[in-house]
Amino acid sequence: MKTKILIKILFFSCLYVAVPVEGCSQEDLFCAHAAENMDKSPVLSAFSNTCVGFHVRNDFGMKELMFADVAGVWHRKKNLLMISVNHYGYANYGEMQLSVGYGRNFGDRFAMTARIFYLMAHAREYPSSHSLCVDVAVAYKVTPKLWLDATVYNPFMLHYGLLGQNVIPLRFTVGCTYMPLQKFLVSLTTSKLFPGEWEVDGRFMIQPIAPLLLAVNCSNARLGVYIGLTYKKFLISVEAAWHYRISVSPQMGGFYFPERRVGA
Repeated sequence: MKTKILIKILFFSCLYVAVPVEGCSQEDLFCAHAAENMDKSPVLSAFSNTCVGFHVRNDFGMKELMFADVAGVWHRKKNLLMISVNHYGYANYGEMQLSVGYGRNFGDRFAMTARIFYLMAHAREYPSSHSLCVDVAVAYKVTPKLWLDATVYNPFMLHYGLLGQNVIPLRFTVGCTYMPLQKFLVSLTTSKLFPGEWEVDGRFMIQPIAPLLLAVNCSNARLGVYIGLTYKKFLISVEAAWHYRISVSPQMGGFYFPERRVGA
């Protein structure tokens, strides 16, 4: 009896997801996904809309491990300009990162972006360290519902402090985003840090009703739950990631999409 009830719930849930809802579009869902993953997969913004937003995160409930960022993407024909600034840590020690990037769409399927990063690490009673870094990303739109992307961070093996002894870690990231239904998105991202470990991260994102977005992120390092609310040209979100070996990192964010077509 319980099995039949679960099957019915699953069936009607899938049926509901497949039914279009006014105000809910693939474009809205993809724009939210691209905005929330702007740092990890910047080239997806080439297929999204102009936006500006922020994130605030507290790792493991410690005031010393606060993260805050402000980022924006501006589209002009087939060109886009990206800018972001963030800080991790607190007043006594931490790292600030400022990035400026440029991207371009080549046709309707292929896009490329490149960003330059200025890194400034500071610690109380020690001189600050200043570094530069670069990342390059490409994406290909295989079908109207499928995107592939890849990012290489620090391909030129630049050092901390420009002429320092330690090399900034090299990182490769490869991602796939698929939207089989109008209100459902799934993505898979794998990244490798040199030196460092592999990380595989999957996301399931759904819009059950027009103003509400729900997502689950699962990787070999953490499990996260995401809730977003859309109102006209705004997106407000809250998220909590549970790191298996440590604790929970709550996060909140918000984005403004000046070109969003409400109700499209």
